[in-house]
Amino acid sequence: MVALPLVAAAVPVAMYASSKLSLPQDAHLISSLIGSKIAYSGIVKSDALNVTHRFDGSYRKYPDREALVFEGRSYTYRDINLASNKIGNWLLAKGVKRGDIVSLFMQNKPEFLFCWLGINKIGATGAFINTNLAGKPLTHSLKTASATMLIMDTELASQVANLLEEIQQMGYSIYSYGGPEQFDFATPLDVSGVSDADTPEHLRRGTTNDEIAMLIYTSGTTGLPKAGRFSHSRASVGPQFWGRFYKLSEKDRIYVSLPLYHSAGAVLGMCVAWSWGATVVLARKFSATHFWDDCRRNNVTVIQYIGEICRYLLNAPEHPLDKAHSIRLAHGNGMRPDVWNRFRDRFGIPLIGEWYASTEGTGALSNYNTGVAGSGAIGHRGALASLLDKGLKIAKFDVQTEELIRGKNGYCIECKAGEPGELLTLIDSAEPTRDFKGYHQNSSATNKKVITDVFKTGDKYFRTGDILRRDKDGYFYFGDRVGDTFRWKSENVSTAEVSEVLSQYPDCIEVNIYGVQIPGHDGRAGMAAIVAKPSMNWDQFAQYALKNLPRYSVPIFIRKTPEIEITGTFKQRKVELVNEGMDPSVIKDEMLWLDGHSYKPFKAAEHKRVVSGQAKL
Repeated sequence: MVALPLVAAAVPVAMYASSKLSLPQDAHLISSLIGSKIAYSGIVKSDALNVTHRFDGSYRKYPDREALVFEGRSYTYRDINLASNKIGNWLLAKGVKRGDIVSLFMQNKPEFLFCWLGINKIGATGAFINTNLAGKPLTHSLKTASATMLIMDTELASQVANLLEEIQQMGYSIYSYGGPEQFDFATPLDVSGVSDADTPEHLRRGTTNDEIAMLIYTSGTTGLPKAGRFSHSRASVGPQFWGRFYKLSEKDRIYVSLPLYHSAGAVLGMCVAWSWGATVVLARKFSATHFWDDCRRNNVTVIQYIGEICRYLLNAPEHPLDKAHSIRLAHGNGMRPDVWNRFRDRFGIPLIGEWYASTEGTGALSNYNTGVAGSGAIGHRGALASLLDKGLKIAKFDVQTEELIRGKNGYCIECKAGEPGELLTLIDSAEPTRDFKGYHQNSSATNKKVITDVFKTGDKYFRTGDILRRDKDGYFYFGDRVGDTFRWKSENVSTAEVSEVLSQYPDCIEVNIYGVQIPGHDGRAGMAAIVAKPSMNWDQFAQYALKNLPRYSVPIFIRKTPEIEITGTFKQRKVELVNEGMDPSVIKDEMLWLDGHSYKPFKAAEHKRVVSGQAKL
């Protein structure tokens, strides 16, 4: 018999080892991964890979369960099934075949879902067009889709009408859906006389790993949008994992205010709900004013976020009902560390599920966060999880050349704990979540994302374009997008880190940091577009920045802007700001510059001093 003192002594040692090795977190991650792989294997064996089978599974189990709530109206799984059958049969009558692509230009509303499911039910592919687009980005996206049918939301008709000649020259037939309005350039999508019987089953049977469920476009922060090819296999296996990881069930009510044209709303919102029989409360768009009222009114248990949404919610005035809700989980990506704990504490959110992934990329990270430990991290991999899955590597990266650094042996160099580098994720066509399908009609962009002979001869990785670091405890932290980190005074400046520090100043509502070139100076100087409260004291702000940041990281220039332009997926736009530079004759906003230890007005005379080299920066 083992002596009791020895047992007692062993318990804390075991607990300490478990904590240091992150065994509970790893066990939860690994069990979710194994469960999803087993479920996926069953999906493949039963020839049910088409993503509409995820919806069908819940429809068969819960035909009369509430599947969707939109602006006060409720839809059961049966309602959505019949409506999507009508769309599928209408498409077949119009000659759409398996493998065809249909462009869908619609806002968040039930009709989007009817079309999406109807398109996939006949084995076709939906091209989800960003509803914020106009002009060249819109025509580019439509052309890239290589489709001949466009189903547009009646409320977006003006964006199409302005480009009508170009769109028609592409061979598009245009149909309007979702409202009573009539347009002379569009045919109303009328399904009043169309059968709601199930579409022919053979059209979605035999779906393979290579078949594309939808084209989902990049946000276009660095150029024209690219169409990511999102496979049925990925749209099926991903929700299996996330449902297990977040312990979702048919009792959950998920609030989706993110755009359905993007993978966060479409896959981690709708596909996850369909896979688990949950109810989606769908908002037409995100509104900080109506967000919590919507959640309370509809008994929401899960909310989604992305980008700056949580900051917007925090910036709203405090309310006595801030914690009066039934939300158990907030999940999404892009919650900044300076927001994280303040958001959790103010609104009483017990679980934050931060994840890292991209529409077209391979691999993902996740952080199941219930307390201070690990807050701000985009993912976690303990010793055991890292040992079992070696598909994510952080590699040394040169911010000046924007190239990966290779050693004398020709291979990339993996970063040590604490070292920043570019995240690379393994490409493996045998694994649905590791299979890079590339960009539709854009082989050049596809090739730029792939790097070979990385850590050994013949291997292949996806370049995420994101700078990350991993600490000794296995937590991953986001640094910057490649190109956002810049050099000034021979030092690397992380825009994300500077933004995080300045955003904590009480009178800063929103901050966007970037680097600008100055004639006659090496590198790029820091500049900040800032939305500030009227009470902002810029001298005190300068003292705060100089105290909390290295001198080389303190923004030299500031543009006082009424709002920060964002993409439809709540990411800050920087390209236009960088291109406008620091010339006050080009920039309409009032400008300031760091003259010594305070921010002072920056106008033509000051600009002349800077570019002539007379000013000390």
